[in-house]
Amino acid sequence: MGTASLLWGIFKALFVVLLTFAIVRSDGAKHRRPVFSGSIQENRPVGTKVSGINIHLNRISPEPWCSKVAGRKWHLQLIGEKGSHFEVYFHHRYAQMSLKTAQILDREEKSKYIFRLGLCCKLCLSPEHIVTELAVVTVYVLDMNDNAPRFFSSNQSTISLDETTGLKSVVYSVRAEDPDQGTNADLVYFADPASSYFFVIPKTGQVVLVESILNLKKTINLTLFARDHGQPPLVSAPIQVEICPRVKKFSLPEKEEYALGLYRQKRSLELPESFTAISVPEDISTGSVIITLVSRDFQDPWYELVSPSKEESPIAVNGEDGKVSVIRTLDREQAEKYECLIKVLDRAGEGWYLVHLQLTVTDVNDESPQWTMQLYPFLATVSPLATAGTYVYKLHAVDKDEGVNGEVKYFLLEGGDRRFEVDRHSGWIQTTGQVLEEGVEYLLTVQAADMLGKKSSPALVSVIAGERPPQFKNVSYIVHVPENTPAGHVLLAVSAMSHQNRPLSYSLVSNPHNLFILNQLSGDIALTRGVDYETEPNQFLLLVRASEDSRPLSSSVEVVVVIIDINDCTPEFQQTIYSRDGVPETVPVATSLLQVTASDCDSGESGEFSYFTLSPDFSISAQGTISPARRLDYERPSHLYEFVILAIDRGESPNTGTATVRIRVTNVNDEVPEFSQAIYRTFVSEDAAPNALVAAVQAFDPDGDQVTYEISGGNGDGNFLIDPQKGLIRLGSSSLPRLHGTEYVLYVTATDDNSSGGPRSLTSTATVTVRVDDINNNKPIFYQCADYSRNASVLENQPPGTFVLQVEAKDADSGVNGQVKYGIVHREGSLPAFTIHPDTGVITTLQSFDREREKEYPLTIKATDQATDPLIGLCQINIAILDQNDNDPSFENNRYEYFLKEDTAVGTSFLRIAAHDEDYGTNAALSYSVAGDESPVFQINSTTGWLYVNQPLPRKSLLTQEVLVTDGGNRSTRVEVTVRVTDAQNQPPIWEKDRYEIIIPENTLRDTPIVTVKATSLLGDPRVTYNLEEGLVPESNMPVRFYLTVNREDGSASVLVAENLDYETTKNFILKIRAQNVAPVPLAAFTTVYINVTDVNDNVPFFSSSIYEASVTEGLDLGTLVLQVSASDQDLGLNGKVTYSILEDRSGDHALFHIDPETGSIYTATVFDREEKTSYLLEVKSSDGSESSRPGKHGQPNSDTAYVRVFIIDVNDNQPSFTQRAYFVSVDEDQDVGSPVVTVSANDPDEGINANIRYQITAGNIGGVLDLNPETGAILIVHPLDYEEVKVYVLTLLASDGKWEDFATVTINVLNKNDEPPVFSLNEYRGSVTEESADLPVFVLQVSATDPDYDQPGGLKYSLHGSGAENIFTIDEKTGSVFAMKPLDREEHAIWRFVVLATDEEGDGLTGFTDVIIYVQDINDNSPQFICSFNICNASVVENAPPNTSIMEMSAIDLDDKNDGLNAVLTYSILSNPLDVLGLEMFSINHDTGTIYTAKGNLDREKNDSFLLLVEVKDGGGLSSTATATIMILDTNDHAPKFTQETWNAAISETSEVNTTILQVFAVDEDIGDNTLLTFSIIEGNHDGKFSIENPRKGHQAEIKLKKRLDYENPEERWFNIRIKVEDKDFSSISHCVIELQDANDNPPIFSPSLMKVDPFYENITIGTIITNVNATDADSGKNGHVIYSIAPDSDVLGEFFVDQTGSIMVSKSLDREALPTYTLIILAADEGSPAQTGTMTVLLNLLDVNDNGPIFDGIYQPVVWENTAFPQTLRLNDSSYLLHAVDLDSPENGPPFHFSVPTDQQNSTDFLLVDNGDNTASIQTLRVFDREQQKEFHLHVIITDSGWPPMSATNTLTITIGDENDHVHQAGHKEVYIYVHGVSRSPVDVGKVFAPDEDDWDNKTFTAISEMPAHFHLDNNTGTLQLVEKCDQGTYNLKVKVSDGVWPDVVSTVRIHVKETPSDAIYNSVSLILMSMYIMTIG
Repeated sequence: MGTASLLWGIFKALFVVLLTFAIVRSDGAKHRRPVFSGSIQENRPVGTKVSGINIHLNRISPEPWCSKVAGRKWHLQLIGEKGSHFEVYFHHRYAQMSLKTAQILDREEKSKYIFRLGLCCKLCLSPEHIVTELAVVTVYVLDMNDNAPRFFSSNQSTISLDETTGLKSVVYSVRAEDPDQGTNADLVYFADPASSYFFVIPKTGQVVLVESILNLKKTINLTLFARDHGQPPLVSAPIQVEICPRVKKFSLPEKEEYALGLYRQKRSLELPESFTAISVPEDISTGSVIITLVSRDFQDPWYELVSPSKEESPIAVNGEDGKVSVIRTLDREQAEKYECLIKVLDRAGEGWYLVHLQLTVTDVNDESPQWTMQLYPFLATVSPLATAGTYVYKLHAVDKDEGVNGEVKYFLLEGGDRRFEVDRHSGWIQTTGQVLEEGVEYLLTVQAADMLGKKSSPALVSVIAGERPPQFKNVSYIVHVPENTPAGHVLLAVSAMSHQNRPLSYSLVSNPHNLFILNQLSGDIALTRGVDYETEPNQFLLLVRASEDSRPLSSSVEVVVVIIDINDCTPEFQQTIYSRDGVPETVPVATSLLQVTASDCDSGESGEFSYFTLSPDFSISAQGTISPARRLDYERPSHLYEFVILAIDRGESPNTGTATVRIRVTNVNDEVPEFSQAIYRTFVSEDAAPNALVAAVQAFDPDGDQVTYEISGGNGDGNFLIDPQKGLIRLGSSSLPRLHGTEYVLYVTATDDNSSGGPRSLTSTATVTVRVDDINNNKPIFYQCADYSRNASVLENQPPGTFVLQVEAKDADSGVNGQVKYGIVHREGSLPAFTIHPDTGVITTLQSFDREREKEYPLTIKATDQATDPLIGLCQINIAILDQNDNDPSFENNRYEYFLKEDTAVGTSFLRIAAHDEDYGTNAALSYSVAGDESPVFQINSTTGWLYVNQPLPRKSLLTQEVLVTDGGNRSTRVEVTVRVTDAQNQPPIWEKDRYEIIIPENTLRDTPIVTVKATSLLGDPRVTYNLEEGLVPESNMPVRFYLTVNREDGSASVLVAENLDYETTKNFILKIRAQNVAPVPLAAFTTVYINVTDVNDNVPFFSSSIYEASVTEGLDLGTLVLQVSASDQDLGLNGKVTYSILEDRSGDHALFHIDPETGSIYTATVFDREEKTSYLLEVKSSDGSESSRPGKHGQPNSDTAYVRVFIIDVNDNQPSFTQRAYFVSVDEDQDVGSPVVTVSANDPDEGINANIRYQITAGNIGGVLDLNPETGAILIVHPLDYEEVKVYVLTLLASDGKWEDFATVTINVLNKNDEPPVFSLNEYRGSVTEESADLPVFVLQVSATDPDYDQPGGLKYSLHGSGAENIFTIDEKTGSVFAMKPLDREEHAIWRFVVLATDEEGDGLTGFTDVIIYVQDINDNSPQFICSFNICNASVVENAPPNTSIMEMSAIDLDDKNDGLNAVLTYSILSNPLDVLGLEMFSINHDTGTIYTAKGNLDREKNDSFLLLVEVKDGGGLSSTATATIMILDTNDHAPKFTQETWNAAISETSEVNTTILQVFAVDEDIGDNTLLTFSIIEGNHDGKFSIENPRKGHQAEIKLKKRLDYENPEERWFNIRIKVEDKDFSSISHCVIELQDANDNPPIFSPSLMKVDPFYENITIGTIITNVNATDADSGKNGHVIYSIAPDSDVLGEFFVDQTGSIMVSKSLDREALPTYTLIILAADEGSPAQTGTMTVLLNLLDVNDNGPIFDGIYQPVVWENTAFPQTLRLNDSSYLLHAVDLDSPENGPPFHFSVPTDQQNSTDFLLVDNGDNTASIQTLRVFDREQQKEFHLHVIITDSGWPPMSATNTLTITIGDENDHVHQAGHKEVYIYVHGVSRSPVDVGKVFAPDEDDWDNKTFTAISEMPAHFHLDNNTGTLQLVEKCDQGTYNLKVKVSDGVWPDVVSTVRIHVKETPSDAIYNSVSLILMSMYIMTIG
């Protein structure tokens, strides 16, 4: 302890000295903190020291620490994220600081720590205690291999793989990740266990096919792992991959195509667009047209049959006219329906569509019954003692016809000596009871016939009275057995029947080669061993015997077993790899390159095969010739095409053989240079300087040639230049280029230098589109703005959308800068009246106008260009509203009255009638006239309206006359004029003035007197009454603007202002005042007051818009026009004159502009710079020219203000600049294509399009592997990098804004990676080894590979893959030497193919591939074998064949190699040759081919029908074998055919249809084969071709058929005698046939007439009344002519009528016209013939109406009357009507007009009144105010009576609902709810509703909880329903709910919920009760 204390004291003293020294040195020094770094491995235990962190105190920067602190009271603290992971440690002796871990570190969580070392003078309790930071400390966490790799994909995958996939194909790929670092994360992939079919490339995880999976049926399971290179290495969890071989489907060509070597893929048809169904009888004649198609779409159609094929189709279609006809005989029994597709084409175009024609064949009786008994011949036995009726044998026949045509009956024709009979219906042959002789065979001839007489062929049934031998079910058996049938498999079962029903046993009498075995009990025949079609006989004959047990009865049958070939051989190519080198890439398509050959040892279709190729680049012919299918390309990997060809046989399950083809291509200059882009798009500013870079194009020649560039088109003005080597396009270097238009399209041609060799240099062209970016320095201008007001008008009353005017503004700029959009400037808050199309400038209306209200509309139109900073042009126009004659003229007064003395002279004018018309022009031109008599007392001046006396006035009369005023549009109005004619002595009042004229301002106040008028009476009573006449127009005081008051003091009257006046609305008034005296007959006089209104300044000059927007380009001169603002004032003169000014603002923006006070045009007062400020805001003011009359203006004029926002438009006046002049970056050479390398950027102070920067690579892009995104500046990899070719790229980049440019360089270093797999010295190695070699192992060959990534050899590991690589061959993994490890047999396997892999990194890296072909050399170890072995080789030859006729070829095969010496060279000879009578050999053989010939021409089948020859074959090595040839002699035609009968008889009914079979005839011919092919014909007696004879070509029977209908009534057709002939190729014979015709019921009953219309009768006709009588006659007699009447049920469904057998039709039920007004009865008349014939007639009945229905409502009426609504009101009865309508089901004469009324008890109702409107409608009016709370509903009974006779009425009830109004206050309520719970309660459940009493019931309340709602409950805010949503604890819950109805004040209702637990015993007695204010519920 003492030593430690001493050391600590020394340390403190030293530390203080150091601190002091540090402080002294720190004066004036700049602070710099040192940086320290160290490292530590992850996962080290806590307390481990960090390596590299040993900091001596004197290395820490001097800072003012804690020098004044006595003792060691300072502390160091790590500042930074995760600082708690470490702690500071001091080594006191060495004055050093270090770090130790405070917890275990994980590099994958954090790999780097950066701390600041903080100093605290006391304890570091918080960050505030840190006084300074001394240093920066970095700790790196080093990786340990503590993470196993993890696969990205799922742990199980299944893939399907075509079985024809080529070797070395990548079929799957996996990827894994490892969070570790370095070699710990360097992964290797492998499969465990390894697969013989697949190899996993260790470096990439790619799964490669290395052994063919052709014909492999099983799935292959791979278990894949990933392993890192850590120590120790870690392995991932496995991933399971299931690979399922998939059979690749090929469409084999049809046989004809196959034979021609063609292969054509069939086109799939479109779905048909129309469907047609047709039915035709099966006996329709060939050539008959069944339908004619008509094209619906085409004028000139062509028709083609698409399907079925012509060979299968029963129809043909005429291409010209669309007629569809039958081309072959139809047979329903073979095909009942045909689906045909017909293509309709347009010969005028390319259109077509399909027609689906469905042809249904209907049945005719054309089929005879056919016997179906199972055993043939037909044999039976019967006991000699059998009694009558014993069943002997059951006949059975089937007729394929339908219905009655197919019903069969049976007949006994002859035989049986009357001891047997046949039941016609069941077919049973029965005994008749006569004595049967034992052992005698009875031959019965039986026949079957259908119901129409068509007969079967006769059948012979043999019946023995006694026993007979067993009978086999077949006369003979034949079975076809596949060659792969296993031993013991049952081939077939022979079966026999014992006629005595005794057990049978079976045995083999003949069994060739003991190849078969027979089960004695079941008769099953099976093989004793397997057979091979290719090496053994193909047919065997067996003889099987069936014997009855312990009895001598037996019989035998022949069984022929035919061995059939199965597809068990796979086509084999002669070579596994075919190669062709040096093919020029320009070789023409279809040039023969290779000939391949395959063979298949199967026979028939299984041995036929077709060739296919899996490469789209090549085709293969049917003969195996490989040709290019399209142009080849040298520029492909390794200049090699490698693909798989296939030979697929035609077996049912096709087998496939494969081979590989390699075509190596030589280079030719056939590739044009390829531009990096087909179209380059760039831009340049219109003010760009000379030599400005426009674009950089780049082209590369795939042939490797150098490329030069030129501009070949689009540069007519010479504005552009191109660098021929670099492809840089610039503007010309002369004076400023003249760029015209919006873009230039340049064509740049790249030309190669043809260094790769070719006929000439090749060129290609790219398009460079140069967009000229416009400078937006022109605003849109309305050039015709002044003309628009003159042309802008619209007719009033037109609908919205009416065209007004089309305006146009033009902008001198181009592109979007010159693209103009139109708009209208609206004043804020005003409704727009017009709209403008933004693109066309068409102005249309938004409303319908009334000229009388507004005569014109001012409109401000704006045109805005589409630049980023748009410019705006304005045009102000006035749109005139044109007049339409839509107003009638209006008289100033609604009536006129005047007093005239009786002595007034004719012609005196006394009253002016004035009218006004609010229309304009001719529409307002008025003409006056007097209506009525031709000679009226008064007449009127048509122009002035003055009435004058036209005739002497009658004395003391009252005259009334109508005056008519008509406007120019022929609209008119009438007014009544009353003139009282008074006595000449009478005196009316006298006015002081006849007219008064005054002038008043429009702002005259209300109630101001404006004039005083006075009239006096000369009568004794001086009183006068005044009245202001009512007017009809504004000028005559309508609406009222003035009123009249009487001044009692002086008897005058004053006119006062009643309402405010408006000069702008009405400028003058004419008032007519009436004065009337007080007399028994009062007289009146009139005066007129003329008032002129003067204008005052009461209108504000409003701006057309409250906010204006405008723009001005920066840099423009002073005085530039910005825009023009506009304001309008409705006043006149100075009152309406507007001046403009700009108001001052604090920002000073107003000082930068000035405004023209007269026009409102605003101009600039300075030069603007957008980079300083982008917009300005002005406030402008409009003022009128005089003092305002509006209150509060205090002598100031009226004014308005608006805002003008001015935007400064940018110009391109700044250069872009890169953020760096040089960029440096590194990239791995295996970086993915498309990956970004680096992103460069440049800045431009401009904005918008002026700041659009385009980036380009101008130099250094070797090979074009890089590309630069011109918009973002991202450099991308577009072609794979290759370190071995280019290691460093130095790119020159350009940034351009279209006018200004800047440059930078980017240096890219390519980093080398192991990205090149090993390369073998050869693509294919070949070697050989002799078969049966015993000196093992045998060296075969050696392969060799190198790694392009490494210069030094070594590091490679070889492996061998393929069938036989595991146990027969092996490879030395170091040297690549291949050895054979077992003896080989060439005949089993002649060629071995392997894939050899070379993997770098000692087997953990990338893999290269090569093919190894090993040939097995032949030795003569096989003797030749005849193809037809087992001594059975069969052939035939016609007797008497001439000498040297070829008979057969005894071919043999030798499995040895035909191409190796004489081992397979064969020689044939006959060892045993038959001799003729002269001792000469009868046959000879070709010693080379084995063909056997006739030696002499003396073969005779009748003497000897077969010969046996022993033939030998020997190979060149002396090995031989023999076989026996069997030669059969064939027959010739030397017998004539004969009929089986000399005469034939038949009968036929006259109703028989055409093609009915009448008779079958039979013939025999003793010859065989084609010599017995017979032809039948009719040679005599077939007059008019009524019969035909038909027979199948191979049959010995024929059918005589009816070809024309016969008629028994024609005596010449009752008997026919015809002669028939049968003939073969050389001979013939004759027979006779007699045919009898039988009569039939062939006349149906006939009505006369067939249609009857009965006179109408009333619907209430009496039941039983006879309506009419009908009559039918039948030409037949007897039952065939007896007629029975009936009514067709479907014409009288309800059975309302009846017809008796006399033909009387009667009513059988009550009729109702409203249910069915008309009837169409079908009357049937049927005879009693068989089958019966029926005739029909139609009877039409019409019912007359009787008035038996009362009127009813025509629909549902549900009227609602709202309570508290004033009465009377007419009820709305439904949504669309206030009227009640009625309907009457009776006819119109018994229907309307209807009369509506109510019952007597409701006629005095005080509630509602029913009003009959007299037009078949009624309406209902309310008679009082209703209160829904008193009564909610009323029922009004409405009686509706029709106008029929007698009238009918019906009472209809109308329900009237009183609608609720929220007129009652709702109240707060309270509810108590009790809930009893037990166990688990169901939820949710309603427990009650919030109670808030309210007399209203239609209001909508909302319920809101204002107290906390327990979680157990839920409140429905709309209904107030409370729900228990989950079980809750016992207790009481108090809820407060606010109830609102939106009208009355809210109230708060309360709910108290009591929750109690219910005991179990109470559950069974629980009930639910609803009590007052309480709800009790029990929940179980």
